[in-house]
Amino acid sequence: MQKRGLGLCALWLAAFWLTLLSFGGTLGAESNAPSLVYRGYGGQGTVSGSLHVLEVDDDFYLVDVGSFFGRDGANYPWPEEVAVTAIRAVFITHAHADHLGRLPLLLHEGYRGPIYMTRITYELALLTLTDNLGLVDFGPERFYYSRHQAGRRRIPVYLESYDFGDRTVRPDNRIHFTARRGELSAQGYYLARPQREKLAAELEQRLAQQVVIVEPGRPVPVDSSVRQAEFLLTPHIPGSAMIRLTLDHHRLLFAGDTGAGSSPLLPPNPRLQTAVDFLFLEGTMRYDRNDADLLPLRRQFRREVAQLARDGKRVVIPAVVLDRSQQVMFELGRAIDRGKLPADQVIRVCSPAANRLLRLYDDFARHYRLETSNLEADEHIYARYFTPAMAEANFFPAGYIGECRGEAPDNPLGLKHGEIGIMASGMADYSAARQALLDYLEDPETVFYFVGYQAPGSLGGRLIAGKTPPTSLTIGGQQRRVRATIRQTGAFAGHADPATMLNIFTGTDPHKIFLVHLAGENGQNLAQRYRREVQTEVVVPEPNRLYRLVLPADQQPPLVGPTGKEE
Repeated sequence: MQKRGLGLCALWLAAFWLTLLSFGGTLGAESNAPSLVYRGYGGQGTVSGSLHVLEVDDDFYLVDVGSFFGRDGANYPWPEEVAVTAIRAVFITHAHADHLGRLPLLLHEGYRGPIYMTRITYELALLTLTDNLGLVDFGPERFYYSRHQAGRRRIPVYLESYDFGDRTVRPDNRIHFTARRGELSAQGYYLARPQREKLAAELEQRLAQQVVIVEPGRPVPVDSSVRQAEFLLTPHIPGSAMIRLTLDHHRLLFAGDTGAGSSPLLPPNPRLQTAVDFLFLEGTMRYDRNDADLLPLRRQFRREVAQLARDGKRVVIPAVVLDRSQQVMFELGRAIDRGKLPADQVIRVCSPAANRLLRLYDDFARHYRLETSNLEADEHIYARYFTPAMAEANFFPAGYIGECRGEAPDNPLGLKHGEIGIMASGMADYSAARQALLDYLEDPETVFYFVGYQAPGSLGGRLIAGKTPPTSLTIGGQQRRVRATIRQTGAFAGHADPATMLNIFTGTDPHKIFLVHLAGENGQNLAQRYRREVQTEVVVPEPNRLYRLVLPADQQPPLVGPTGKEE
């Protein structure tokens, strides 16, 4: 019996060592190097929630801190496995919420270290993050309101931990309750203006203290573990960047959301030739586009919208608030400047946030013109981020109206025939675009022109799913006949397709590719294609799983010194 026990013990020990050796490959290759582990808490098997964690010994380095959308995942609480006290740096690829939206939560949890991003991403983040503070999930919070407000349709509320002096509700008049911020609207509440302004000011102060601006193409030192970070622009939205991280024994490249190159305002993608060891690629696009050149689709969009407006059609363009709305306005401005649309063509922008971003884009254009007109300037900053088309951008044509409000009960948005309305949201599930479906879908003189991806279950996705639109659409329990015209264009595509990705990244000769930011069913087929064409290992990582990043001894890169130069 004793011999049998010893035999089982030996077998168990052998299995243990085999498992340990197989976990990361060859342990001996890096016996003197810090351990490097990757794991993800968003963007693995989902398109949203990008949160990539690098563990160097006991320290954490984060690439993106994005929010989940829909049923992709929970935005609260913060992952307990990623101890905030162990985070040494955060790197942000761009300003979309699915890459940036959990940053307020991270700051709320106590992170006070550096946050690296491009200048344009910082300027966009100041707007988008503060705009969304009423929706960020910090878990259940305590609120109060004045009992004199009780019974109103919408009630302003305050956070229990804040005091506003003369504007404070007297303690004996306060009614307290517990809710999450995202639940307030459905319950008839909203954050009072002084509360929103206070929260925004606090966030802006934190960002000003912690953000480190990285100019594209200029490596910056980070610390003794991550020797340097370099941001390389990609034309997804303004300021979007791939991030190349250099450690002593590893070179990593996070591609972020790699742009399709559809925007005339943004410089094209680079064709990378510098070798990396581990490449993190997005898999949003599963197939190659039929139209590799998207600029002719832009011309077609301008031509068709102009004809529809001339024909007296009411044109509704559902568009994402950040960048897509501004790109659409840029194209309509071009149509006006080239005589396709009249100078006084009414264009309504039905989103306060989209209007604020339009003003920011107009500031970008102004800075670009000032820099490029001064040939003696020591440094051009904004000119790095945009093309000469930005100098000609007309974001506020004469017929621009920054609101959608009507007097008639059957037309609360106020959009008339012959007018154009740019409306959030991009898939028409929320806000003005959803209201437009309720009000105009049965009108044969209205055209809904979709300019972005439509998820299969979204209202927009259901309208464009078949060869012809459905005969009816149910919107929140209300049924509408589909008598309006439904159109869609790929002219504003934001993500590079696989053929473009191969053209950009094959020259980096990666030891291993991690395929992220994709719906689960898309991963394996795309991984097979990249294995075949890049001739390297491709992994579709699972959420929360550890992946040890190990190189064979004969593939160790040269050591990198504190200045970023090879030693």
